[in-house]
Amino acid sequence: LVLPNKDYVPGIVHNESLRNLTYPMDWNALVEKVGGLPCILKDAHGGGWKEVYVVNNVPELIWHYNESGLLTMILQEYITWDNYARCMCLGQDEIYVMKYDPTKRKYHDEHDFSPELYARIVKDATSLCNAFGYDMNTVEFAIKDGVPYAIDFMNPAPDMDVNSLGKVHFDWMVTHMADMCIRMAKSKEATRDRYYWGKLGKGGK
Repeated sequence: LVLPNKDYVPGIVHNESLRNLTYPMDWNALVEKVGGLPCILKDAHGGGWKEVYVVNNVPELIWHYNESGLLTMILQEYITWDNYARCMCLGQDEIYVMKYDPTKRKYHDEHDFSPELYARIVKDATSLCNAFGYDMNTVEFAIKDGVPYAIDFMNPAPDMDVNSLGKVHFDWMVTHMADMCIRMAKSKEATRDRYYWGKLGKGGK
């Protein structure tokens, strides 16, 4: 659930540009829309776990929102996960699934996902990357009772540091990123032409 910014850049005339927004916001109703408390408040364009808050009550939520300034914040359901996956996505069709522990910021060398769960993760990650047109992205799934919930999927500049990934995953990244770059360099297709919004700008052709 995307929230209106707390602050706006100079030049925004509130009673004109923001006239479709309701103020003050009904915080209790917003919390209910995402499944109640606790819930997650986070920067829509953030990374590295910056500006991510688990909020346990409405006053705490309002306080963090009031501190967000020009950031666009998202209110999100809190998933009490029993497993977790982070996918590296390259070229909109290569999905590398890794088991990840966000509490320790640690990747496991191997995953323990069932074939059915693995296939669902790959399918959903592919759909998201195709929709955004991202040739490089990470998609994260909080898994609860065997169901993967996509909770973070707008990371077009993902962390590929060997110290973060470990050698097993890093070797895959280097090899497949190099292959993708070579393939695109040899292609006559412009990267922009792969984006859906680029096609819309050309009248859908």
